[in-house]
Amino acid sequence: MQVGFVSLEVGYGRAKNVRNVLLKNMADVMLCAICWWSVGFGIGNGKSRGGFVGSNGFFSDGLGSINKPWFYSYVFAITTVTIASGCLAERTDLLAYPIYTFFMSTVVHPFAVHWAWNNGSWLHTVFLHGDCVFLDFAGGAVVHVCGGLMGLIGAWLCGPRLGRFEQGQPKEMVGHDVSSVALGTFFLWFGWYGFNCGSTYLYFNASPAVSDRVALNMTLCAATSGLTALLLSSLRTHTLDVCVCCNGLLGGLVAATPSCAYVTSFASVVIGLAAGGTYLGLAKWILEDLRIDDPLESAAIHCGCGMVGVLAVGLLGKQPYIALLTGAAGCRGLFYGRGTSNVGLLLGVQVVGLLVITLWTAFFAMVCFGALKYAGRLRVDQMTELAG
Repeated sequence: MQVGFVSLEVGYGRAKNVRNVLLKNMADVMLCAICWWSVGFGIGNGKSRGGFVGSNGFFSDGLGSINKPWFYSYVFAITTVTIASGCLAERTDLLAYPIYTFFMSTVVHPFAVHWAWNNGSWLHTVFLHGDCVFLDFAGGAVVHVCGGLMGLIGAWLCGPRLGRFEQGQPKEMVGHDVSSVALGTFFLWFGWYGFNCGSTYLYFNASPAVSDRVALNMTLCAATSGLTALLLSSLRTHTLDVCVCCNGLLGGLVAATPSCAYVTSFASVVIGLAAGGTYLGLAKWILEDLRIDDPLESAAIHCGCGMVGVLAVGLLGKQPYIALLTGAAGCRGLFYGRGTSNVGLLLGVQVVGLLVITLWTAFFAMVCFGALKYAGRLRVDQMTELAG
C-alpha cells in the first residue's frame, strides 16, 4: 500500500517537490518501524491495564501477541502516518514529518488501537450489559479517522500553499502526473484486499466465506462511491475528472474498511453512495470554503468517509455477521433492531467510540502541530516553497 500512497502523492504534487515527497515517505516508514516496535505495539496490543493502555509487548521480539501480529499491526500504523502526510504536502518543513510520526506511532494511534480492538479495553467492557461492543473491522476509525483528522488539523495550522487561494477564491494546482495518480489508486485498491480480507483471520470463527464477503462488499462500496463522485462532479463542472473518480473510489474503500464484514452487499452499495457524496461535499465545498488546502484531499477521503463507515455499522450491521466474528450476540444495526430491547444500542456505541477517538486525535494534533508552528518549524519559508 505504501507504493500506492507514494504514487498518489507524487502524481498530485508538482515536479519540483518529488524528491521531498520520496524522502519524507521513506523516513516515515523507517521511523515508524522503530517507534512501533519499541512503544506503540505494546500500548496498542499488550495486556490491558485498567482498560486504557497495554502493559506488555514493548520492544517486541515477534513471538506473537494478544491481538495482532507485529508486522500486520505495523502496516496499520504506517498507513495512519502516511495518510496525514498527504494533507501537508508541498509546504511543510521536513522536520515536522518525523516529529508527528513519533506522536502518531507512539501515542495517538496505539491508544486508539487498544480501545477499539483490545478485548480488555473500556470500550469493549462498558457496554457488555447489552452484549454489544464497538465495531471497527479493519480500522475505519483507528486508521483512517486518526490519520485524516491529524492531517486536516495540520493542514489548517500550516496554511495553504502559495497561490492556492487568490482573492478569496480557490485556484486549482494541478499535479504533474495524472497517470501516477491512477496507478497509485489501483495499487491501493489491490493492497486494500490484503488490508481488509487479511483482517478476517484475526477474529473468531474466521473462514474463507467471511473473507469472500469482505472482498465483495469492499468492491461494491468502492465502485459505487467512485461512480457517485464522478457523476455528481460532472453535474457541477460539466467535465469527467479522473482524479475525482480515483478519490471517490478510495473514499468507498475507506468507508468499507470498518463495515465490510458486518453488512450485506446491498448495504455496501448504500454506504458507497454516502461515501461518494461525503468525499465530494467535504473536498470540493466545505474545505475549500474554509480555505484549508489539502493537496491529496486526504482528509475528506479518510476522515470523512471513515466516519461514514463507522456510523454505517451502527445503522446497517447485521446481527448474525457480527455475532459470528465477535461473539457479541446483542449487536445489530438500528435498521435491524425493531422489536428488540436494545434497539439503537450499537449505534450509540459507535458514536461514543468515534467521538472519543476523534477528540483524542484532535487534541494531540493541536499539541503537535501547534508546538511546531509556535517554534517556526511547521512550514518552510517562501523562497524554499517556491523553489521546491
